[in-house]
Amino acid sequence: MKKNGFVFVETIISIVILTSSLLLLYTSFSKILQSEKTRVYYDDVSYIYRTEYLKNKINDLNINTLIRHLESDDHIYFLTIGMDTEDLFLNYEEKAEFMNQLVENFEVKQMILLKANKIDNLKKCSIKCSENQDCQEYENCNDLYLKLSDEFINYLKTIYVETNTPYILGVEYETCNLDNQNCQEYYSWVSV
Repeated sequence: MKKNGFVFVETIISIVILTSSLLLLYTSFSKILQSEKTRVYYDDVSYIYRTEYLKNKINDLNINTLIRHLESDDHIYFLTIGMDTEDLFLNYEEKAEFMNQLVENFEVKQMILLKANKIDNLKKCSIKCSENQDCQEYENCNDLYLKLSDEFINYLKTIYVETNTPYILGVEYETCNLDNQNCQEYYSWVSV
């Protein structure tokens, strides 16, 4: 009888040790998986080249107008780039059509022009920022969360920018398979 009780306690201890080991392995594996996902979907070389190409094309379309708009108001530290950015397109119809093709061919979902020195403010932004009195200096957080996806914002928060970089162009790409069912987002940025 005593031997059976000892075996039962031994079995319970073995199960507890095995379960805690498996939990430790699972958390380690999930962290590795998350960092690998970040490495694959953030700043992939091919997407950095795409973003550089997009930057050059947008430069040709008159990006200086957007930069002047950002410089004129210190409270504004980002602008989304797209067909609603009318200042970017001098001849709106033909350039908007060109931009539509560019966005479709490059699978662009969102583009943002951001003041590089405001990246630290961006890292302090959260959805609840508007409700918190301590967050009033980050008033653009509301606009940011309205205009960009949460994943794109999380990507922008990972960016480290040198002090001599005035602006960055961040792009979110959405690549889908032929039936448009399995889509994956990729992110990259370049300095402007």
